Amino acid sequence: PDFDNTLKEDMKLETVAFFGELLRNDLSAMNLIDSDFVVINRALAEHYDLPAPMGMSFERVPVKGNKQRGGLMTQGSVLLMNSDGEDSHPIRRAVWIRKRLLDDPPAPPPPDVPDLDSEDPDFVSLSLKRQLELHRSKASCKDCHDRLDPWGIPMENFDAVGAWRDQIIRKVEEETVTSEVVSDTQLPTGQQVAGIEDLKRVLNSDLRQKFGKGLVRFILAYSLSRSLDPTDFDDVNRLLASFEKSGYRIDELIVEIVKSESFNTK
Repeated sequence: PDFDNTLKEDMKLETVAFFGELLRNDLSAMNLIDSDFVVINRALAEHYDLPAPMGMSFERVPVKGNKQRGGLMTQGSVLLMNSDGEDSHPIRRAVWIRKRLLDDPPAPPPPDVPDLDSEDPDFVSLSLKRQLELHRSKASCKDCHDRLDPWGIPMENFDAVGAWRDQIIRKVEEETVTSEVVSDTQLPTGQQVAGIEDLKRVLNSDLRQKFGKGLVRFILAYSLSRSLDPTDFDDVNRLLASFEKSGYRIDELIVEIVKSESFNTK
């Protein structure tokens, strides 16, 4: 209820400024998963409870050792976009990770899938992880959510507007309902994670190549102004090999894309 709507524009600009920092300084794209710095202004520093920049503009602020910030998944733009205005939305956040970081979008849900019940005090008092377990007990939901929900649960320490929390506080029929944040889960890939720090570690190690290939595909499709087709797959594989060899430098990827057959025959 105390959220300042003017922060929404700052959150968008943060993501743009962060990406610009990677390009200008020839940094690895793996900083998109986890970084030891953020690029924020004074208003966002206060919102994130971080040291404020010296000036009012966006500046690079170190966060090494701070598990709460670093990388896209901890930025307000991503967290707010994948909330419902009332609270976090782990399913939307999971879809975003699958679609945008792993290039593995889940199938859209059938039209009759029930939503989580935010009006039942008994249900709301449960941890989000337990709510999702009950949701998955319905046969129509179980198969997809078993492979989806665990990607969003590790982000539960971030509330609807991207602020860090250790408790979830909700109002239901004039009653305040409090529950503990539960952010540990087992990913569909088999790894146990206990919050955002562990999730970033898995993405940055075991799923590094999958993330890299997805980024190659996204940037190539953007540069071609069309969806990729099978004739582009050889270029994707060559670009990925070059991207990995460069240490995942985005500027070098862009140069290689401009030199590719797909780009020069578009």
